[in-house]
Amino acid sequence: MTSTPTTADAATWDKARAAFAKSIMVDTPLSSLSADLDVPPWPVNAAEETPAAYIYLPYAQAVAALAARGLPPAQLGQLITILNETLAFDEPFGDMMDLASLAPDQVDEDSPLHKNMARLELPADFPLALSALSESTLELCRLEKVDTLGQFVSFAARLSPSVIVGGDFRGLLNALAQKDEQALARFLPFRPGAKGLHLLEGVALEARLLEGAARDAVAADPLSAPAPIRARVSRLVAWFPAEHDTLREAAAAGRPLGELVAALPDASLRPAVLGLLQPHLPPPPAPPKPRSFWSRLFGRA
Repeated sequence: MTSTPTTADAATWDKARAAFAKSIMVDTPLSSLSADLDVPPWPVNAAEETPAAYIYLPYAQAVAALAARGLPPAQLGQLITILNETLAFDEPFGDMMDLASLAPDQVDEDSPLHKNMARLELPADFPLALSALSESTLELCRLEKVDTLGQFVSFAARLSPSVIVGGDFRGLLNALAQKDEQALARFLPFRPGAKGLHLLEGVALEARLLEGAARDAVAADPLSAPAPIRARVSRLVAWFPAEHDTLREAAAAGRPLGELVAALPDASLRPAVLGLLQPHLPPPPAPPKPRSFWSRLFGRA
């Protein structure tokens, strides 16, 4: 059933915008927020059309901001509904929720974040340690016993609006909330335009950690890669056994190694990705020995 439109007045607006001011969704486009709720679509579809564009404005200025976009004053009622219902998702149990009591892989399947993760076919058990999140964000997650992508989503869905997060914690959160595939690919081994996570993209995230000269060195000598990167590549190979088998079979069949990484859009990363993968691939088959003149003459191998 579609939500009943909210009648907007100054008091209702001030209450809604004050409550939303510290939400982790403050910079999420309203078109994305409305798409996850049982409300009409927000009429302006733009990256900058977010709650932050309105909630710091008093009632009269918010109405004027809507008018500048060609929207009537009544549109503020829908905005209030979106803010209130998004907060209801953000804080289903308020500060009474004890995050530490959650089962390790428990995820609220009704949360918009989890629904988006399911739509993108992101595996809940993918280790955050194999993501491109910064070490400070990973340390925060470890302190909260958040080790997998599913636990990250569960944790984020239950954060109180009074908690302010930033950095790439917020970056990944916004990417999941907006189903922004390009942004997801900055943090996860995600292939825009496809579903799920992938081995080549995971190794490419590791290659991005190397400077230009270091990338060239790894392409020439895979063992020159820093030990932590080689260890994570080994974990990625183990985590994607089917894709690893496909690469191994292609290499064993003599397919040019450059073709194995040709799907990566950033050509500058391909040599380093191939270098990081080489210890996990069989050597190419030896070329056949040339037959001697007498062998060719008498048809012997």
